[in-house]
Amino acid sequence: MKRERLAQIYDYIENHENVSTLELTAAFQVSEMTIRRDLAALEKQGKISRFHGGASVRQSEKSEAAFELRIGVNYECKAAIGRHGVEYLQTHICSNHPNSIFLGSGSTIYCMAKQMSPGLSVPIITDNLYISTILAASDKNTVIMVGGQLILPSLNATGYIAEKMISDFTIDCAFISSSALDENGNLYAYNLLEAGVFSTVISSSKHVVVLADHTKLGKKNLVHVSALNQHFTLITDSHTPEEYLSYYRNLGTEVIVVSNPETM
Repeated sequence: MKRERLAQIYDYIENHENVSTLELTAAFQVSEMTIRRDLAALEKQGKISRFHGGASVRQSEKSEAAFELRIGVNYECKAAIGRHGVEYLQTHICSNHPNSIFLGSGSTIYCMAKQMSPGLSVPIITDNLYISTILAASDKNTVIMVGGQLILPSLNATGYIAEKMISDFTIDCAFISSSALDENGNLYAYNLLEAGVFSTVISSSKHVVVLADHTKLGKKNLVHVSALNQHFTLITDSHTPEEYLSYYRNLGTEVIVVSNPETM
């Protein structure tokens, strides 16, 4: 019985990347003490890494493959949104001579970074190893990598160190993605570790641009982080229901709708 539950818990963590103890308690209908013992057993087997309040799958050679798989899902749509993210950066942000910009983690932000021209005349701050590798490939870019605990498969920095570094910067505009954005304009993070950084970026930035395709909208995730308002811009695609877009605009958020590749 316990062996079967351990296998199920491991599968759950692997599928959800990072999970909280409370989430596992609810999912498996057992006590928090039982979940902690199960996590300790899985950690002893070398299958997971525990952090305060939860656990994640131990780093392995599967990480990069998992991230590439995520990028491949709805890729053309993400690339189109990323391209409009670059256009927004060049047209609305760089023309005002910002002190710095922030690029978060996520497959859509990755697609944006891949399309950015080298030699951006502003320091770029990022908490993501994949993003920093792309941007630092050109010696014309000034890239500042945030430190902290890396989580998989996204390889973004989390924790106190990451949050402290970000709060010390003056960020004129942050480009972020979101694990979910519900119909009421609430932004969510996958887990508690990411939520802390997510929240700090939003509070430290004068303006926030959210890049999210229609598959992320109208949904909720584990941790509520913030809500859309007049300090946000949302770039999404034309498959997003019009009632969502109207509600977001009524919150004061600028909404940019990108035509889907098949309709362009």
